[in-house]
Amino acid sequence: MHQFVSERFLSSRITELLRDRTQSHLIELSGRSGSGKSYLIEPLMEQMKLVYDRVIVFSPHPLFFNQFEELLYLLVDLDADSFESIIEDYQGEFRTGRKHDFFYYLTSILKEKELLKPLLLIVDDCDILDEFTREFLQYLVLFAQDSGIQVVALTQSKLFSFSHFEHIPSLGTDDLEQILQMLFSGDELAYVSGSEVLQRISDGNLMTLEHILEQMVDQSSGFDLSPFLEHSYDPAQLYDQRLEKLSANQKKLLISMYVLGGEPLPAQQKSLGLSTGYSRDLNELSGYNLINKIDDKYVVQKKKSLQIWLDQNPKQFASKLRQTLLDLMADGEKSEQILVHLMILDGLFDAKLFKQLAVRLDMISDAASVVQIYKYALNQDLTPEQALSANKQLGISSSLTSDRDAAVDYFRAALQICTENGFPAEEIVWHLASNLFAQNSSSFALEIIKKYSPSTIDEYWKIKILLLKADIFAESEQFNPAIEVLEGVLASLGNVEDKIRRYQVQAEAKKTKGKIHYYINEWDQSEEAFKDAETMYKLAQDHGGLAAIYNNLGVLYMFQGDWERSEQYFLRSLSIEKQYYNLNGISVCYNNLGGLMDDKGDAARSLHYLEEALKLQRLLNEPYNITNIYNNIGITLMDHGDYDKAEDALKRSLETAVDFGFFRNTIASLNNLGGLYFKLGDWNRSIELYEQAIEKSEENNFNEGLLRSFNNLGEVYEKQGELNLAYDLYFKGLELLPSVNDDYIKAELYGNLGSVLTRLHEFKKAYRYLVESLDFFKSINARDKIIEGYQKQSYYFILSHNHESGEYYVSQALEMATEQNRSYEIGRALYLKALLDRKNPELAKDHLDEAIKHFVGTNSDYELALANYELAEILYELQDWEKALEILKNNKKIIQRFGSIKLLEQNDILSQNISREYYAQMEDSKIEENLLNQFYEIAQKLNAISDLELLIEQSLASMAEIAGADGGIFCLHTGKQSNEHWNYKIFRNYSPDEEDYEDFLGICSEVYIQDKTIDLKQPHFAPSINHVVCVPLTVRKSVLGAVLLFCRGGSQYFSERVINLLNALANQIIAIIENLRSANLEKTHAIIREQLNTQNIYANIIGKSPQMEEIFAIIEKVKDTPT
Repeated sequence: MHQFVSERFLSSRITELLRDRTQSHLIELSGRSGSGKSYLIEPLMEQMKLVYDRVIVFSPHPLFFNQFEELLYLLVDLDADSFESIIEDYQGEFRTGRKHDFFYYLTSILKEKELLKPLLLIVDDCDILDEFTREFLQYLVLFAQDSGIQVVALTQSKLFSFSHFEHIPSLGTDDLEQILQMLFSGDELAYVSGSEVLQRISDGNLMTLEHILEQMVDQSSGFDLSPFLEHSYDPAQLYDQRLEKLSANQKKLLISMYVLGGEPLPAQQKSLGLSTGYSRDLNELSGYNLINKIDDKYVVQKKKSLQIWLDQNPKQFASKLRQTLLDLMADGEKSEQILVHLMILDGLFDAKLFKQLAVRLDMISDAASVVQIYKYALNQDLTPEQALSANKQLGISSSLTSDRDAAVDYFRAALQICTENGFPAEEIVWHLASNLFAQNSSSFALEIIKKYSPSTIDEYWKIKILLLKADIFAESEQFNPAIEVLEGVLASLGNVEDKIRRYQVQAEAKKTKGKIHYYINEWDQSEEAFKDAETMYKLAQDHGGLAAIYNNLGVLYMFQGDWERSEQYFLRSLSIEKQYYNLNGISVCYNNLGGLMDDKGDAARSLHYLEEALKLQRLLNEPYNITNIYNNIGITLMDHGDYDKAEDALKRSLETAVDFGFFRNTIASLNNLGGLYFKLGDWNRSIELYEQAIEKSEENNFNEGLLRSFNNLGEVYEKQGELNLAYDLYFKGLELLPSVNDDYIKAELYGNLGSVLTRLHEFKKAYRYLVESLDFFKSINARDKIIEGYQKQSYYFILSHNHESGEYYVSQALEMATEQNRSYEIGRALYLKALLDRKNPELAKDHLDEAIKHFVGTNSDYELALANYELAEILYELQDWEKALEILKNNKKIIQRFGSIKLLEQNDILSQNISREYYAQMEDSKIEENLLNQFYEIAQKLNAISDLELLIEQSLASMAEIAGADGGIFCLHTGKQSNEHWNYKIFRNYSPDEEDYEDFLGICSEVYIQDKTIDLKQPHFAPSINHVVCVPLTVRKSVLGAVLLFCRGGSQYFSERVINLLNALANQIIAIIENLRSANLEKTHAIIREQLNTQNIYANIIGKSPQMEEIFAIIEKVKDTPT
């Protein structure tokens, strides 16, 4: 069975990944209990021992809160003392309390010490492993991507966000058929079809299947399913039945192994009373698959099932056995976690032991386990001081796990204890108000501060609370009260005795003041306050505060358009965050730098920084932030015309948002994908995605998402020319504005409303919206939106016939777009300039030519179609109707891609107008086009002929055909000879016996001599001929012949266009003839050279003559005759 399962599930795809020592991988092999996961361990080990020096199998302990240290020592060559030294250094200078910062610090040191080496770790029963250690394994694989660290986790459900996930399905009918063929032979194979019945009975569960097959084998009745048809089998019940079959000692042994994490030592066996029959009991447990031997060590299988059985049968884990195990571990190393867990199971409490473990877990930043321990401690008989300490620690740890609701509850309980017992409450008040503020409960936070802030509290904490109050006011846009609080804080700083603390709170006050000035666009005052804060943070040696203030300065300079200084400060912030291993802070810096480079128009660097931020968010296991960064990457790629990669990034964002149930991110991704397809010209797909976003927003009562989707969908319909429908959608968004506190989306909506009202010629209504939108974007220095606003204002004044204002705004737009190297926006501005300069067609044409280059470069099909249409109109005015028609023809194909019916109608109407006006010229143009096509075909055909006479014949035939002639003569010399003696005279539908033959030859001679075309209509010497044309055959200024063509009677004649074409064709033909002559001559010369270069030159030359060969034959006869 082991072999069958391993062959079935160990796919080549998995083994290929594991054999790759250049990359690290986290592989999740997931299947329900009874799918045979444990059977994969041994074959996997055997295969990979040939690849890796270290293959480790780890079976988690079910009673451990955290197995990080134990696993770490297995993964790297690190002793306990070295690890303690690392922790001590981390606590002293780098601690943040966040587990991923600790991971980052630790792995950076391990990497520096070159301790991260290729290996394979197989984690059995990974569902039992604590969350902290699981997160570390995922982090390690992502951090050390090129170290060849392979982790295979056997799970019952998906546990890791970024694993290579492989589902192990239950056994199917075909699998069971193979198993039956292996077990039953001979005539009994006739019953193999019973595999379908067996699958229904067992549901493909290996435990159930093994139970049925064991009974068949025991009964020696062969393959017979009839005894099992009336039974239903529950794997959990079968597991319980196996346990019930065990003797008391076997149960005790199994439970002891469960608690101890493996086999008891000989001394422990004796204390537990397991010595007698120990080996037999061990084998029995192994035979029942309750334990498994891996690398000569036994481990308990199906730990979850055993835990459930123990919970349901508490008598099996009697207090006597628990006490014995507690005694055995009391003096053992690394057993405190098991002791605490057993005490919890027994309702016992040892304050010193519990605190000792909690402190240890807190040192490695395992806040979740700290919460678990203190939650139990809260239920014990604690003194008020102990209860206050426990609640405070629970609040801090819950906050670190982002469980703000729980943190608020614990701090409320702590505050109540302080109030009831007269304990100082200022620190608790600050923590409680901070957490309320963090969960957007600003009013409750202010109420707590007001109610629990007596004047007698410690001055430092009083100022901390006031600073928090000012921050809350600032974020709530209550700027005057915030400034008033800050002035009071700055006036009372002298009351803080500790110098470092005084510098810190002074820096915090200046930072908050700088933020307020930033919010109200007082950028000089904001910069001054931030610079003061920088000085104070340096004096306080507060690296966290300093990194934050550098980041604030970077944002400030970015919005001012000072990209160089902005980048400088972001990089300073990044340097500090890296120096102190603040993983989230590093990610924020990279994200800000990505945004900065995007604003600057440097797509390559923007993407580099955003991808670095993405890597860090994967390390942090923050899918919410990952979806946002994928969105940012997608938007950046879209803005720079890399639509394929943009689509991939936005789809990844959508996939992650859907997988984790982030409806807001899902709506954002749908909107951004809609925007992408809008730009690509797939407007139907764009509309479909926007409508999905609307539906999702309505399902979740998410008004902000709904407003954005209405706005986006309105833009599509506005471009399609469905102006009333677009207005209706914008108006729906307008109705939602009171419920959405977002000035940015309001300004976007106002801009679009102004645009559609402009196109509807509702100028009075439009102007207000356009002005308010542009003013807002100016106030936050949103450059891309300012350019767009200038363009909309310019179009407004173009349509309302205010040329001067239109020129002003388009010039502003063009200047800003050029400064920022925004190709699309430059194109839009040039298009508007063309509209303004329509009275000067040549100038307008130049603007449109340049605009079209930008639209082509940015794949902006809609704008390209508009520019093409305007250009066609101008060309029509300039009477360049042929080029205008060609543009309109190509433009139709572009418009059809995105389906703007109204623009398509305009395009067709203009095309029809031109066609009607220039109908006659178009007909002539078609004839000329056909003649030119014939010309090229004739030239190609003649070039392929290698025989001179055939070439001349075909030349005459082709010229007669293209001219529609009734016949002709082709006269050709091969050198300088008299015009009376032609080397070639070729006739077509003509004979030298005809009366006008001499006249025709005379015409050919005259053309030959004068090198001029002769054109005779109704010649007097040939009444039956209507038209004669004779053209010279001239090459390199030498006339080598002439071609005469004629029409007989009727109204047929050679047009001027045809005569010109005949002259061109004659030049082409004589060039082809000369090329052929030259080629033939070169071949002849080559043959002669070859003959001259052979040995015995004279003999070879003479010997080639037939006469000489006869003479040589006579000589041979004479030579052989006797004398």
